[in-house]
Amino acid sequence: MELTADLFATKRRAVRVGFELMVRCKVGALRSTVMLKDMTRFGARIEGLDHPHEGEAISLILPGQAPRLAFVMWSRGGASGLEFADPLSADIFDAMIRDYAIGFQAPPTPPKLVQPTRFAA
Repeated sequence: MELTADLFATKRRAVRVGFELMVRCKVGALRSTVMLKDMTRFGARIEGLDHPHEGEAISLILPGQAPRLAFVMWSRGGASGLEFADPLSADIFDAMIRDYAIGFQAPPTPPKLVQPTRFAA
């Protein structure tokens, strides 16, 4: 059976966005720096975490954000797939794409509403 784009699309909850971003993480009492390779609102793929175990809880620290709880879903060849305990909000995810993503366009930032000035006649 040939794998079609439609079939492949049903296997994922969201499109992965590529990153090359050093981020901090904490596993138990150990803190380290890892490379964020890609991310969705629901999770991330990182490289550089020493010997993670499936199901292990980690805190991932994304730029400008409080530590985010995530769980190791898989680990192979130095890469680990994480699932966030709570998905990123659309605003936070869009800001991450806009500021740090590789080759991906985030939705434009909505313009700020400006109240019209009233001139005295």
